[in-house]
Amino acid sequence: MKKLATALSVFAISAFVAGASASAAQRVDTQDLTTTQVKQLIQEHGSAVLSTGAGVFDRYVANGSYCYTGDEAKPAYVPTSDASSSFVGYTCAPINGDNS
Repeated sequence: MKKLATALSVFAISAFVAGASASAAQRVDTQDLTTTQVKQLIQEHGSAVLSTGAGVFDRYVANGSYCYTGDEAKPAYVPTSDASSSFVGYTCAPINGDNS
């Protein structure tokens, strides 16, 4: 009976870890959401890593305060379910110094 309980515990932990790993690897695809939903997601969390197509993703931020030191906020336009290119927030890019 003790072996069965141990085996069930190991199975349950393995299933939980496998599920957590799989969900952590998934990203929200902007094309599955409306423009309003994408904007809301970014605003609520401050920043989010989102997919914009197969194998394409980036970090989007609500404003420049979410960028790292030495980066600046640049307007970000992504495809959504209701538009081919919508302003949803910003991405962070290195400050290049020549203001272009």
